[in-house]
Amino acid sequence: MLINYRPLSICLFSLALFACKSTSPPEWYSAPPTNEPDYLVSVGQGRSLEQAKKTALNQINALLWTQIDSTFASRDVYQSRGSNSTSNSLVDNKINSRTATVSFTDIEYPLIDKNDIGYYVQAKVKRESVINQLQMDIRQTNARAEQQIQKLQHQDSLVWWLENRELTSQLELIYVRQAMLKSMSVDDIPTALSLNKLISKVSEIQSNLIIRFINSKSDQKSAELLADQFSMERLKTTSKSSSQVTHILRMDTELRQSRVGDAYVSTQLTTLKLQGHKGNTLASNEIISSGNSLSNYALSKEGAQRHFSEIVGKQGLWNSLGIK
Repeated sequence: MLINYRPLSICLFSLALFACKSTSPPEWYSAPPTNEPDYLVSVGQGRSLEQAKKTALNQINALLWTQIDSTFASRDVYQSRGSNSTSNSLVDNKINSRTATVSFTDIEYPLIDKNDIGYYVQAKVKRESVINQLQMDIRQTNARAEQQIQKLQHQDSLVWWLENRELTSQLELIYVRQAMLKSMSVDDIPTALSLNKLISKVSEIQSNLIIRFINSKSDQKSAELLADQFSMERLKTTSKSSSQVTHILRMDTELRQSRVGDAYVSTQLTTLKLQGHKGNTLASNEIISSGNSLSNYALSKEGAQRHFSEIVGKQGLWNSLGIK
């Protein structure tokens, strides 16, 4: 008996062809996109349409980044200030990826396809829109820096310093966008003179901050441990009254001691109050710490003081003072 395998072969071939078709990406996706004179073009794939679009936009960001000449790997960004000038160095491979990402507007998705694997999209954005966005990012960052400088006139200097001490990401944002504009042969590359001015002001304020500790002799050990935390923030502290003192930190402690079996237990309730030089309260908080010893109360008290320092270290100095 002869068996005709041809229909079966045709069926299997058809199924294989159908399977390939349902999992293969579209031809336009597999072909490398060619950037047009007025557009940046990229493609993306994802399990959802939104994920595919996001992937395509990330590819455009990567395209902008790789267009920056490798000689910028360790570069100087020169900014003119009339007769003065400043030079800032930045190593590209240390840049936080979030600062290198540009939020695009006027995005077009001319090609969208879907199969059993997911979605495929082609994204296009006008070069002019990218240039405008990069320029606007720099100008807005510079404008926010100017606003912060103005706020110093009516804000406590320590609180102001805390708000502005982390400026690394802002610098990276400026440098990255300036480099991207230069790689696109743009002549109008905005500067960020106010941001440089803000950075200088933050450094000046930090060097002038002096916090005076007011505490009892029994709190001296806790005060010394807390002063170490301020030193790690590169802030000066003192126990003496001076016209140069900008802030006061008051420490009031209630000590409770008891015996639990053979153990000597010390519980310390420390109230911290941070004040401006005019006596206005900026923040306050209470910390409860404890220690125990099998020998005496003195050792259990020292344990409570060290526990106090551990709590401050774990919570962070500013949270421990009540500054959120």
